Amino acid sequence: MHVLHFDLKRFKDEPPRDTNCILVDAGLADVDDPSLYYILNFPHHLLKMRETVKREEIDLVVSANILPSLMANFLKVPIVFDYLDHLEESAAIYYPDSAFGKLVKSGVGMMTRYNLRKADSVITVTEELKGFLKGIGVEEVAVIPNGVDTSLLSSIPADEAKRALGLEGDLLGYVGSLEHWVDLETVVEALPSLDVKLLVVGPGLFTDYGDKIRRMAEDLEVADKIVFTGAVKYSELGRYISAMDIGLNPLKKMKKNEYAVGGKVFNYLSCGKPVLSSRMTSLVRVLGDELVFYDDKESFIKGVEEILRRPRDERRHREVAERFDWRAIATEYEKVLRRFA
Repeated sequence: MHVLHFDLKRFKDEPPRDTNCILVDAGLADVDDPSLYYILNFPHHLLKMRETVKREEIDLVVSANILPSLMANFLKVPIVFDYLDHLEESAAIYYPDSAFGKLVKSGVGMMTRYNLRKADSVITVTEELKGFLKGIGVEEVAVIPNGVDTSLLSSIPADEAKRALGLEGDLLGYVGSLEHWVDLETVVEALPSLDVKLLVVGPGLFTDYGDKIRRMAEDLEVADKIVFTGAVKYSELGRYISAMDIGLNPLKKMKKNEYAVGGKVFNYLSCGKPVLSSRMTSLVRVLGDELVFYDDKESFIKGVEEILRRPRDERRHREVAERFDWRAIATEYEKVLRRFA
């Protein structure tokens, strides 16, 4: 499997995760802004795709983005589009509350709909996203949920993990990007009412959302209750999650979040941790009583207190994750690919 490697300037110093795939370097123009990066690099991306398809005799392309996916339609090979979330909102969120953001959303929406309709098949992660796809005229849709590699993410004793990280006490944890689709605002607003600390594991991407959360914490005088780690290696992620007493999935109300089920909830569960999540349509349907949901600051506080009172049941959470192990999910994914390769 050959994977086009988009080496955006901001992440050039981040080492790629270990993989058996062959990474195809596709960078040329070196810029920070993601939209400008893809616009300036699209001729080079198309050239790299054509060269790779011809040289390696590629049988099928799995497409999962916007402008490069548009160009993939000209490669004359079958395409399966992997539609993980609401791409037009995902792209526009990097330009919050701006006219350019609205332009990006409109343009990405048109390109994505074209890409989806041209694909031989579309794989998506929830029934809600399948309904959206059917509504825009996509006929061939398979629903395959997100998951986790439970062999790579497993727990170590919480006390041992906390000691290794220099932490103590009850610990809430968030793993993921610091961007405007996340609702860490509610979490920070709740901290004055809770005797806990917050561990935030992950980088900012293209906006100042992380700085906004830091300023908010300072204004509420809870900055000493929050630890920001930045990006960590995937191989070390299990230790950070193991240190947590509760894994958080705080999301803003938007289609991108309502219709998708991201991987972080399965990461927490794989390490045996209970999950407190914003109430999202797809999550409630897929995982239901396996998670605790909240709707506002007050219910977030109650959710934290409820979970901390419960006896720990790591085995139960781990068993939920094992139902969504990539090894089982991959066989379903492979069946779709083989139909069109």
